[in-house]
This record gives sequence, structure tokens and C-alpha cells, in this order.
Amino acid sequence: MPHQAQPISRQKFLHASTLALSGAVLSSFASDFENKNTITIGLCGSWKDSALAKQSGCSYIEEGVAKILMPTKSEQEFREQLKMFSDSQPLKIEVFNLFLPGEMKVVGDLADHEVIINYASVAFQRMERVGAKMVVFGSGGARRIPEGFEKSKAKEQFVALCKRLAPLAAQHNITMAVEQLNRGETNFINTLREAGEIVDAVNHPNLKMICDMYHALKENDPASELVRLSNRIVHCHIAEREGRTPPGVKGDDFTPYFKALKEINYQGRISLECRWKNMETELPIAVKALQEQFAKA
Repeated sequence: MPHQAQPISRQKFLHASTLALSGAVLSSFASDFENKNTITIGLCGSWKDSALAKQSGCSYIEEGVAKILMPTKSEQEFREQLKMFSDSQPLKIEVFNLFLPGEMKVVGDLADHEVIINYASVAFQRMERVGAKMVVFGSGGARRIPEGFEKSKAKEQFVALCKRLAPLAAQHNITMAVEQLNRGETNFINTLREAGEIVDAVNHPNLKMICDMYHALKENDPASELVRLSNRIVHCHIAEREGRTPPGVKGDDFTPYFKALKEINYQGRISLECRWKNMETELPIAVKALQEQFAKA
């Protein structure tokens, strides 16, 4: 006579259910832990290097506005440009930088905000068509304060422009991110604190800021600033302090900044914006160095 399965008692059923639930919770915790120890890394560079970037562990490309979107060029010229970006491209352009050309002055007596608004209108519209959601507002040459011009007035001009640009960006689902640049590159908005002041003054959801760790290291900006400015930071750039070398070349330690990013539960991207001697060999090393430092932070 075949053996018949014995009915399970209510106590055993509850015990088994508890074990199963505990396993699911532990699995969830493990997944959360794993997510907190991984980062989304991209390459600031040419979309033509996207195959190499993907092979090296990158997830996206960050390109230049003028080069790709050509805001001063005709619609027909831009359509020809778009033909190059097919679905077969290994990585997409998700972020743009080099927002304004140096001759397009944001502050000073030569500032012409109407020209910038017209330029940005075309750039945002084309950015949306490419599929990008963010543009970094560095543009050190455009925002450099002319000699003898008051810094307070320059700040007023910059804030006034951003108050016009942010709603325009919002129409195309674009977030503008103000970038702090070290004093060797420009004389305005050199620290995370100063970038945060601009974001607070504009007070618009489509104007935020980035943390560029290369510039932060150059200016001795403490990692604690990331915690203080947590709800404003939407993007990061990274390179080593001396020579802007890729991570892993000189061995710079970024873990204080990574610890701060983990503390604020940062979920954004980190773009490698470096000077490469040999990208083919250096890029995989840079990605691995970032992943390892972030995991142990």
C-alpha cells in the first residue's frame, strides 16, 4: 500500500512560513546591500568610444552640447546628425556637458541673456529628442567674472539667468546641474557651497548641482558638504587631483566622498571626466578602481 503524506500541523506550517518569510527578507536586505555597493559609471567623452566604454563597465556616455546638439545649426543639419545615433549604439548619451561656449557671456557687462535663452531653447529641445535628461552647467569661460566686475552683481546675473533657464528645461524634462570648478579654471562658483547657494537662490526643481570630485579635491572641499547639500546633488564627475588622471593611476582615495554619497543614499551617476593617455588600457582600470573604492567605503 502506498505511503500517504501526513497532514502538516498548524505549528509546523507557521514555522515553515516564518522561515520562508525570513529568507525573503534576508534576500531583500542582501539585494539592498548589493545596490548600495554599486554605482552607475559613465564616460565623459565621444559617443564613438561607447563600445569600449561598455566593454570596460560603463553604462552611458556624457557628451558636449555644441558637438552633438549643434544649437546654432539648422534643423536639417541636426537631423543629419541624428542619423548617427541608432538603437544599435552600445551606449546612449544620457548626460550633456560643456553647456555654453566661452564667448557666450553669462556675467559682466557683455552678458546677453537673450542670446543664451535662444541657444538653450534649441539645446533643450534637441536634448529631449536624443533621450538625455540632464545637462551639466559648468561653462567656466562663459561664467568667468571680468576683471573689476563685482562678484555680487555677477551672482545676481547668474541667478537671474538660471531662473529663466530652469522652467525652460522643465518643458523638456531636462535637469540642469550647476558644476563647481576650481579656481584654476574660472573665478566664479569654485566650491560645493557656492554651487549650493545658486541652487537655493533659484529654488526650482529643474536646477540642481553636481559634485565634481576632481574640483573638490583641488579646492580642499570636504566630503561633509555632500551630506549638507544632499537634496541638491543629482550628478557626479570624478578624476584624480594631479593631472586629472583616471582613478587608479596615482591611487587617489575617493572613499570619504563615497561614504558621504552612501550616507545620503545617492542613486545618480558618476562620470569619468579624465585626461587619458591610453583610454583602451586605462578605462577598465578606472572603472574597477571606482567600483572597489565605492564597495569598501
